[in-house]
Amino acid sequence: MSSNHCLYVVSESDVVELAEINKIDYIDVLRTTSGYVAASLDSNILRKLVKDLGFTGRAYEKMVNGKKYVIFKGKPGQRKIFTGTRYLSTNAKVVDMIVGQRGIKTSAIQGARLTIFLTVPLIVLQHVLKDRFLLNDLVADLSVSLIKIGISSIVGAIFATGVGAITTIAAAPVALAIVVGLAASYALDRLDKEYRITEKLAKLLEDKAMKQSMKTAWEVEDKLRWQIANSQAVGKGIYY
Repeated sequence: MSSNHCLYVVSESDVVELAEINKIDYIDVLRTTSGYVAASLDSNILRKLVKDLGFTGRAYEKMVNGKKYVIFKGKPGQRKIFTGTRYLSTNAKVVDMIVGQRGIKTSAIQGARLTIFLTVPLIVLQHVLKDRFLLNDLVADLSVSLIKIGISSIVGAIFATGVGAITTIAAAPVALAIVVGLAASYALDRLDKEYRITEKLAKLLEDKAMKQSMKTAWEVEDKLRWQIANSQAVGKGIYY
């Protein structure tokens, strides 16, 4: 199965103009929305899966001659996607429809990649458009955002894999992965805002950078003093 994606190409000047008109709120909206794109695509797959198998359509994994298969229960003649009763767990159709452990893991990885692909440029743009751009703020924001994306994807996949082991309802793992992933993402965003994790990380990076700068300055000063005291060429090895 293949999914259709719509991409809108906007020039840099247009994005900057939109950001200025909306005072960067427009970028905030895009950034928030980008976090739900993967879940939206998974929801569309869930809809197709339910339409093909029904709400209670059943499927389970089974090892046969050393190979893992996904066995579908019900009447294959009434289905349009899974017209057979048995597929390898690595079958492209099975994986794309997020059925079985392989499908769940693949969906989690692809969803995380898509979210990162959409979110990272917006984060960079948001910081570049600020009146006061600080590299440590950008690094902190990127770091925390990537960690949140990773945790949400992993938590969703873990819960989906777990429910897939205790039930044969094919749509259940997909639905749970979407709900848990969104809940985890929301909870992490709330924690970040409440405890100001991104701000604290940015301050920590700033302090570390400041300490390193001071250390370097002291080392340069010590070397210059030694050169002067020993009648050496002042600045040699430092500036030239």
